[in-house]
Amino acid sequence: QIMSLVLVFILLFILSESISAMRVDADPRSILSFMDKQLSPELDILRVTTDLSPDDHLVFRIRTRGERSDREKNEDYFLLQILHEKNYIFLIPLNKQTDGKVLIYEHDFETENSLKSTAFRKSSLQADFSAKYLSQSAEFTIPLDWINFGANFSYDAYTIQARIQDNILQVNKVYDQARKGRAEVEHVSAITLLNKICLSQK
Repeated sequence: QIMSLVLVFILLFILSESISAMRVDADPRSILSFMDKQLSPELDILRVTTDLSPDDHLVFRIRTRGERSDREKNEDYFLLQILHEKNYIFLIPLNKQTDGKVLIYEHDFETENSLKSTAFRKSSLQADFSAKYLSQSAEFTIPLDWINFGANFSYDAYTIQARIQDNILQVNKVYDQARKGRAEVEHVSAITLLNKICLSQK
């Protein structure tokens, strides 16, 4: 009898955890990431959140467990990946030596291949993209008028080591990925994401 009750409680716990995980993954407004104590605090992504700014920009904030204390290792970057008709990469150096400009690279195909197996070329995008640092986080802003609201939209965030040469970005090492451990990325329409964000602000 007692063993049966224990088994029931275990099954209920597993089921509730699965449902909770599904709800987290089903919300396109944010990514909750797993803490990894084996990584340095500035490389360990805890979550990614989205918001709308008053000047009509979509804002992505990558929150980490800590900040980099030194200013070396200038090949380390925060990376925001957006799959939206193409595979777009937005970068800022992890050592905080930036003037607000964001480095943008792209790949013609909207694929989810490993970053390390894909060479990205410098993008010719001229829209009002920017990035800045906040406490234990990096913030990327994307203008709404760049987004095709009839197309799918998904995003992920990484801390990486990369080499940039002749306008080509090659990722050498991935330290952390916000969606690490999830089987597949949830694709939603861009208008669905925007509607979810607007509803959460009311």
